[in-house]
This record gives sequence, structure tokens and C-alpha cells, in this order.
Amino acid sequence: MTRSTDRSTFLRRSLQLDGVASGLCGLLLVLGAPMISALFGLSGSGVARVVGALLVVFAAALLWSAGRPRVSRGEAILAVVLNAAWVIASLILVVDGPLTPIGNAAVALVAAAVLGFAVLEVLGLRRLGVA
Repeated sequence: MTRSTDRSTFLRRSLQLDGVASGLCGLLLVLGAPMISALFGLSGSGVARVVGALLVVFAAALLWSAGRPRVSRGEAILAVVLNAAWVIASLILVVDGPLTPIGNAAVALVAAAVLGFAVLEVLGLRRLGVA
């Protein structure tokens, strides 16, 4: 294993963890959309299904990126930016959104996890010397 490969391992694992968690969350939203929508106070299940499907696509992109022979710095930075956008959008939804208290708690919990993934990815990028 080369020194370059050793330095990218942390970032690679962070992207994989983010990908697995995003994929599981996305599948949960797609498959459980009616129940989750009702629990969260949404009028229909369309939003949950769309968000879930987008998460599955995001997860596939993360796992693909992490599995490449060389991790793309640009793709990793994009993952951090998208995770930051998710956290900001989640905070806005919790503060101004139509969710139930359970919905607010779930959105806040997921946002905290996503923030954690972003921090791990930034640390991984720093090990590569780019952040």
C-alpha cells in the first residue's frame, strides 16, 4: 500500500459510511413513505418518496466515488457541500416547517448525523492536504 493510499483511507471510509447511511435512510423513506409521512405530519407521501429516491441516488454516487481506485477530491468536496446544504435545509424545516414534534426530532437527529458525516469527510480531505 502506498503512502497516498494510506492517506485516502479515512476519506474513503467516511464516504462509504455516509453512503450506507444515506442509502438506508433513502430506502426507509421510499418503502415506508405513507407511515413516515403520517407520523411526520405531511399531507401526502410524495415528498418522502422523492427525498428517499434522491438519497438512494446520492448514496450510490458516494459508494461509487469511494470505491474508485483514486478518491476524487472534487467529488468529496461536493459531498461535504451537499451534506452542509442538507443540514441547513433541515434546520429551516425544523424551525419553520409543518412537522409534528416527532418529525422535528427525527429531522434534527438525521441532520446531526449528516453534520457528523460532513466533519468526517472534511477531516479525510485534510489528510489529503486539500481542505
